[in-house]
Amino acid sequence: MKEGHEIHLITYLGPKVLMPGVNLHVVSPKFNSLYLSFPFSHFRIRRIVKHLKPDIIHSHFITKFGFHGALLGFHPFFISAWGSDVLVIPYWSRILFYFTKFSLKKADIVYATSGDVEQKIISIFGVAAQKIRMIPFGVDTKLFVPTEKKATSDYTIVLSNRRFFPIYDLRTFVRAMQVSIEQDPNLRFILIGDGPEESAICSYINELGVSEYVSLVGEVENSEMPRYLQSSDIYVSTSLSDTTPVSVSEAMACELTCIVTNVGGVKEIISDGVNGFLIKPGDYETLAQKIVELSSNPQLRESIGTNARETIINKLDWWSLMEKVNQDYELFSDKR
Repeated sequence: MKEGHEIHLITYLGPKVLMPGVNLHVVSPKFNSLYLSFPFSHFRIRRIVKHLKPDIIHSHFITKFGFHGALLGFHPFFISAWGSDVLVIPYWSRILFYFTKFSLKKADIVYATSGDVEQKIISIFGVAAQKIRMIPFGVDTKLFVPTEKKATSDYTIVLSNRRFFPIYDLRTFVRAMQVSIEQDPNLRFILIGDGPEESAICSYINELGVSEYVSLVGEVENSEMPRYLQSSDIYVSTSLSDTTPVSVSEAMACELTCIVTNVGGVKEIISDGVNGFLIKPGDYETLAQKIVELSSNPQLRESIGTNARETIINKLDWWSLMEKVNQDYELFSDKR
């Protein structure tokens, strides 16, 4: 919009907050299953596209809207691979794998959110390297900013905002809470998010006897997230699979010291001991050790946090990344 573009968003479910000027088209699924609903949704999407006559179609998330975009037969066609749509979902069935490969091959440009995802697209799906752009999930560095922490609390605040899904392995984090509290009872933990495992994780928190140390916040709007990050001291992600996770990048932009599992594209933004710390998935003992170490060393947290924000400014500034995408839009629309 800033560049004078007319933007139309076609989606299954309307966003809670829509940017001013974006034209919204909601194509609600006919059935509970997205894939059973796919033919009906595709017919409606095709009709909308035919009416709009766009200059470019850009599909986000291959195993949903990427399939629609590829089957439209429209060019220029851009596609964004977010992570699990390349790393996980295609392996659920041969049909999903086939359509993922088909969609990637149909695209004029493929955006990958990490180097790891980029290499998988090339090696497993046979896409030519020259049509892939590495555009990570960026961070709005004007919104996610550090603030001066005031010494008004005797507690060290440790936060995670990964949702209550098996892939984020929050049980490992809860187990680390128990071990670290035994060594430092001045630790306090915040869990932000929701999901199907919420009840089970709450039960595990009670089972391990750490409920008085843990605050469960629930879902938080993205505009409110900086406030929680700015008031915390340490950020934790125990995910079993990742690209370059937005949640971690946002924490780094707020100068939080991050302890993150070394999976996927995480190592592309975190250098262990320099701008964060990397641990093995499921290693609650090392996680607890790092939490206790950082809790007792605010100078180390400050140094690591400063390096973390510098990394985000240099590599993942949303405004700089979107300018690169805009250049592709303009280049391909001129060719049309």
